[in-house]
Amino acid sequence: MSQAGDISSTAGPVPPSVPTQFTTDNGVAVPVANNLNVFGGDGISTSGSGSTITVTVVTDGFDWSEEVGPTYNISVDHGVFCNAAMTVNLPTASLVTGDTVLIYNDFGATVTVQTGAGQRIQFGTDLSSVAGTATSSNIGDILELTYKLSDTAWHVIASVGSWPLS
Repeated sequence: MSQAGDISSTAGPVPPSVPTQFTTDNGVAVPVANNLNVFGGDGISTSGSGSTITVTVVTDGFDWSEEVGPTYNISVDHGVFCNAAMTVNLPTASLVTGDTVLIYNDFGATVTVQTGAGQRIQFGTDLSSVAGTATSSNIGDILELTYKLSDTAWHVIASVGSWPLS
């Protein structure tokens, strides 16, 4: 004799312990047909197995190098510790809005950040000349620059110390 009894299922409201919406940092997601998609973004991948969703950071920051010059051609999304007097040439090819570089004067010698032809550096309301420069001579000075394609300028997002423009 079976002890399973009569098992049946009927449609009805979702039990209150099952979430019907998911609040995120930027909006609310509501499953459709009992499915909720979870996507990553630039530098993020997602995967799922069983009841677990894993979010993985694929790119977690800038690549950094230590350079002694006399010149260094920095690439986008890169940082450089300048360990001697040197010129850091900013990228000029295939730039898009948001490309960023970091320059750190780690030696206290003169570090010159050089823009390319047709480019400028904008620091607040100050604007360098075309193919202009920003210069530091103090250890610990930092310059973070982000490119804006529509005005072909490297904008100072953050800085430490003095970086006069020319």
